[in-house]
Amino acid sequence: MKFCELKKEEYDKFAQKHPLISSYQVSEWGKLKEITGWKYHLVGIKEKNNIIAATLLLEKQTPIKKSIFYAPRGFLIDFKNKKTLTFFTENIKKYIKNKNGFMLKIDPNYIYQIRDNDGNESEIKNDDIIKNLTNLNFRHFGFNYMFETMQPRFLCRFKIIDNNYEKTLNSFSKSTRKNIESTKYMGVKVRVAKDNEVTTFTDMMNKTAEKKHIVKRPNYYYEEMYKCLKKYSKIYISYIDTKLYLNNVLKAIEEEKKKHQQIVDKMKKEKVGKNLKHQLEISNQRSLKLIKEKKYAQELNKKAKIINIGALYAIYINDEGITFMSGIDDDYRKFNPKYAMYNKHIEETIKQKMNYVNFYGIAGIFDKSNPEYKIYELKKGFNTEVIELIGEFDLIINKFYYNLYKAAMKVYKLYKKIKKISYFR
Repeated sequence: MKFCELKKEEYDKFAQKHPLISSYQVSEWGKLKEITGWKYHLVGIKEKNNIIAATLLLEKQTPIKKSIFYAPRGFLIDFKNKKTLTFFTENIKKYIKNKNGFMLKIDPNYIYQIRDNDGNESEIKNDDIIKNLTNLNFRHFGFNYMFETMQPRFLCRFKIIDNNYEKTLNSFSKSTRKNIESTKYMGVKVRVAKDNEVTTFTDMMNKTAEKKHIVKRPNYYYEEMYKCLKKYSKIYISYIDTKLYLNNVLKAIEEEKKKHQQIVDKMKKEKVGKNLKHQLEISNQRSLKLIKEKKYAQELNKKAKIINIGALYAIYINDEGITFMSGIDDDYRKFNPKYAMYNKHIEETIKQKMNYVNFYGIAGIFDKSNPEYKIYELKKGFNTEVIELIGEFDLIINKFYYNLYKAAMKVYKLYKKIKKISYFR
């Protein structure tokens, strides 16, 4: 076996076929991170001139003038093969040391266990992989359940049934199917963004960041991300076709008038009991509601023919369609833009003949009292399973600088919390 730096072309060819590949381990991700101050390296092992393991390494100089290295969702290796893993680890340590680095952080794209739709644990866990890494002096961050690590440890996904949309749709909860259907009534449509519409996506992300008081990225970052990852991704924009929405409301009013008249006619012919009175009351309430909705739909139609209300950045890689990030205009939350975009994303995943839709990061506390539970509650309706990854590990190259760095990061994290900025992402 020979450890070496890899050319972009040979790395890409190997990475694309590896079962642990993710968007964070493509060379284009390294190119993207250059704009935020990272430098990227492509390294691997060759045996008889064939690559058998590789990883993208990100390098960033810290305030202590030494570099931290990070293999996002890496390595691309057989973690069960102790010989290869040991050889790779030993040589990466030497490589980082020669590059003035003091530590390596990894968070492998490796499943620890698959939980059910309610988050209940599985009997099958990959503890042996964690043991293999800790035996090589990797320090395990632990089994965190929130978002304390560089990337989320808990993800949720569902499997496409027989590459068939209708079968897959029927596996969703009744409320989820209802929400998807409601978007059609409200005139919500979804289009694939053109190159000149990336700003629409950035606007939605910024609105969401402001609403949730989270890190707001500069527009150029999203624009560069789209350029770098274009061959893997699509941007979906959800919008209201206000004329269609108004027409649907007008149709609903006419249908309700007919139902109302049928009830009145029935009351003239039959003895009026509680049931008929209740039906009439419900019809009157619905009629009043539709009149208000008509006024609102007319106002929207006067405002604009098309109103953008959400955007979703989706990545298609390996065997998954991933909802990488999304944002909505909170003023139009009742139009359920996420359901419309998720539905479009599912259709595209099926079109590309992939097996899984991955809704990406969630918290690992499956309790309704958890503030983050609402995020999972929406995704849960798609009949998802919970993917728990093995977590984050640090490999210490220089203990003195590592401890100094950890102390500095405690101060930095407090500063980051106050200023709402991100050092790593």
